[in-house]
Amino acid sequence: MAMAHARRKKSYLLDPRFQLKWTGYLVAVVLVVMTALGIIIGRTAVRAADTASLAVAQAERAYEESKANSILARRSVELAAGDNPTLQAVMDESLKEVDTQSEKNLSEVKQRQADILRDRRNLQLLLGGAGVALLLLLVLMGVVITHRIVGPVHKMKRLLRRVSTGRLVIEERLRRGDELEDLFDTFLQMTYSLRAQQSARLATLDDTLRRAEASSSTPTDVVDGLRALRAQMVIGLERRRASMHPVE
Repeated sequence: MAMAHARRKKSYLLDPRFQLKWTGYLVAVVLVVMTALGIIIGRTAVRAADTASLAVAQAERAYEESKANSILARRSVELAAGDNPTLQAVMDESLKEVDTQSEKNLSEVKQRQADILRDRRNLQLLLGGAGVALLLLLVLMGVVITHRIVGPVHKMKRLLRRVSTGRLVIEERLRRGDELEDLFDTFLQMTYSLRAQQSARLATLDDTLRRAEASSSTPTDVVDGLRALRAQMVIGLERRRASMHPVE
């Protein structure tokens, strides 16, 4: 299992320096954008929290002032009502309603502040988690996307080394979705042209070899040299035996 994982990792990182460099560039750009957005969102959240704190402070001052006014109003009612308990009861009920409403308003403002602070913490956690997930996704996408470029280049380098040894039959093709298809097609056209030229030279050599073999005056070493040259040229036009190559 570990060996299979190592092979998959190796196949996707055909050129680690190139792939990781451009993946790093992609991650850096997105990281800068995310940081800028995070700063903007963070400042907005801080301003909202500051506004909520200010609203709570104002509500508390209003509540304290309301309590002080209620105390003064009760004393005034007591002095004004005198022996009229009905008037005093009505005024007490009105003042209690005012106190209850003030307490309710203060409680609502504090609850709103708590909601804003909770939403701010949740937003920070969400942004942090989303940022980490996005960075991991970008790293994976960067490796896969660059692999679609490095894979064809890696394959063409190997095939060019084969062509340089005289083997002109190329049966390998790019995978579906790989980049550089036009370049690879041009490379294949080059090998077709080289094979056609090699076939023409081989036909000329065969004709020369037949005449040399038919002539008794041709030295044996010359005939042997022509045969060796023909064998070497034929090898370049033969299909290569199937071999195991790492997946690119």
